[in-house]
Amino acid sequence: MASSSILPARRTRAIERGPRPRKLTGRRRTTRGLLYFYLTVVAAFSIIPLLLAWSTAFKDRAQVVTNPYGPPIPPALDNLETAWISGRFSEYFLNSVIISVVSVLAMIVVAPLAGYGLARMRFWGRRVVIVVLLIGLTIPITAIILPLYTVMRDFGLLNGYGSVIIAHVAIGAPFFAFIMRAFFLRLPPELEDAARVDGCSEIRVFWNVMLPLVRPGVLTVALLEFLWSWNNLILPLVFLTTDSVRTLPVGMLLLTGRFTTDYGLLSSSVLILSAPVVVLFLLFQRNFVEGLASGSVKG
Repeated sequence: MASSSILPARRTRAIERGPRPRKLTGRRRTTRGLLYFYLTVVAAFSIIPLLLAWSTAFKDRAQVVTNPYGPPIPPALDNLETAWISGRFSEYFLNSVIISVVSVLAMIVVAPLAGYGLARMRFWGRRVVIVVLLIGLTIPITAIILPLYTVMRDFGLLNGYGSVIIAHVAIGAPFFAFIMRAFFLRLPPELEDAARVDGCSEIRVFWNVMLPLVRPGVLTVALLEFLWSWNNLILPLVFLTTDSVRTLPVGMLLLTGRFTTDYGLLSSSVLILSAPVVVLFLLFQRNFVEGLASGSVKG
């Protein structure tokens, strides 16, 4: 009796612990080691130049010459002050924030609506719309920059935030619509069927039932749109020709032309441009990766 009572307890504990992890064979260990080595090299090539630029931003000219690869001892803020005030990076920073935030707000309205329509609604010409959007993904910005400039000029939108924001949303909408479509395709149709049985309209089904379930996708769209609009150079360079509305990438380009040998000042512009993006990604990296992983299940 004692042995019969011990066996079920052991089985229960074994079930709770779950299956034992399989031991890695020699081939799998080698493959995993090579993968880790490759990822380490890629990460080093991505992180080291950025850290070097950030370190150089806090050096004066003497330290840049005598200690180009070491840490700044002592750190100096002269380069950041010069770029922020004399280089007008304070104005460029504000312009970039306005354009990026408004572009993100517009995109998180357009992309979920388009993705929901393409994923859950059946209408005439749906496949044609999908094909047109796919074709739009293959067209580079440089191929349509001249027609875009003509349209913005005819509507009187040049030298204004609206020209860049509209272009950002129009160019990015096909890509982000397909991202949101992948998220909506993951949801079971029984959810919207039950909502319609309860009397919900199509708008309420989208807003109250489906949209809360794809919040990781909306966050992914917001982060990607912010990164793209924050770092974009060609659209602000073409549409914004006055100094009061230029963005950080354009300001950095102008600074590079005027101070080609002042590496400390150029590095300070890199710090101002990249630091907000790095901080934003570090804050939301888990949500970002989860969003991309969950949205890639179906498509």
